[in-house]
Amino acid sequence: MTFVIEQVPAEATARYVELGRQFGCADTLAQADLTLEAFRRFGDQIAPHGFIDLDADRLREARTLLQLETAGFADVQSRCKQTSRGYVQAIRAGKDARQRARSILYIIAQRLAYSGDFIASEAARAVAATLQQTESSRGDPFRLAAQLDQLRATLTIPRVDKEAERRGGPAAADALTQAAERLRAVADAHAPDAAPPSTHQTATADLLCGVIVELVRDARRAARSAARAQNSEVIAAAFALTKLYGPAGGGGAESERSPMIR
Repeated sequence: MTFVIEQVPAEATARYVELGRQFGCADTLAQADLTLEAFRRFGDQIAPHGFIDLDADRLREARTLLQLETAGFADVQSRCKQTSRGYVQAIRAGKDARQRARSILYIIAQRLAYSGDFIASEAARAVAATLQQTESSRGDPFRLAAQLDQLRATLTIPRVDKEAERRGGPAAADALTQAAERLRAVADAHAPDAAPPSTHQTATADLLCGVIVELVRDARRAARSAARAQNSEVIAAAFALTKLYGPAGGGGAESERSPMIR
């Protein structure tokens, strides 16, 4: 199926434009190239995990359209729209704070669940619910900030708070607060009503960047699942989002899965 910009629903268009405006065209195109090359090598392995030939074709078409959209520029890097490093750094700091808090809460939940104390067991269930709800933000800064708020609140639950005090909880809570504030600030600064007026050309480029970013994230997610299933980190590494987030980013590794507390 050929990707046609005019056929993208209005709601999806707005979402893609908002996402795409955070990333520069050169970085987005470079990431598309990297992901498509990884799919050429490992497509058969990640297809059973959700990212299939149809998705790769859509990514390829979006890349071509973005190349055509920016062809009028002598140097794509000269575009006024480049990747927002503040946005990327805020997302990374937020994910780091989330992973730290989730690690602490994961261990606390394990300890409380089998303590034999009813209140502690109930607290463990509450922690498990929070862990399940904060596994992924899909790169949405507002959603990530809300997850950080939820994690910080969970650290204050009775029984959890006492365990957290001796397991790095206070410092983790401070990191959550600072990261959430930074995320909201950078998200507000890059909100559509805070950005300069878009021309048709820049809006189209933003949309295509958004489509590509979503697709390479999907490929990354499938690759990480395949890597776990096959115990092969080389698959996950091939789909790392290094052109978007830098060598250490890779899209932000998620924490371990939430414990099953019954």
